[in-house]
Amino acid sequence: MNKFLFFIFVFVGISFAGDDTATKDYDIVWRTINFAIFFGILFYLIKGPIKNAYNARINRISSRLEAIQTKLKESKEKKEASKKNLEDVKQKCVELIETAKKEAIQLDEKIQQSAQIDIAQMQKSFAEQKEFEIRRLKKSVTAEILDELFNEKSVNLSQNELINLVQKKVV
Repeated sequence: MNKFLFFIFVFVGISFAGDDTATKDYDIVWRTINFAIFFGILFYLIKGPIKNAYNARINRISSRLEAIQTKLKESKEKKEASKKNLEDVKQKCVELIETAKKEAIQLDEKIQQSAQIDIAQMQKSFAEQKEFEIRRLKKSVTAEILDELFNEKSVNLSQNELINLVQKKVV
């Protein structure tokens, strides 16, 4: 405000300083003083509302900035949490894959053992069936030979010869 008053006094002093030969037109001085007073009153009355409006605008901008920074911080926290969850999920996936591989190997071994047991049982059953069929065939061949010998009267064999003959056929 002091600078403003100094400016007015300097302007008024310059206005009064001049030649005596110049026309004395003091109307500009009064107009300048009137303008300065008007501007001073206007500045005094409008300074408060303008300052308040400007401060309110600054506060709105700062509150928006704080809200945006808060959202940004929350977004970063969510991003970090998501990254951590992603790493956890990747680790669990690796563990699940390893577990699945181990289970597949165990299942394969179990199937192979079961197949070997089945094969062994089938071989045993086949051997028993084979033995049974061999015995049955021996009996049937023996019975056929004996029936044939007994039915044919042209061949007269002694009992020893008959036994030797049967043994040769069976063995």
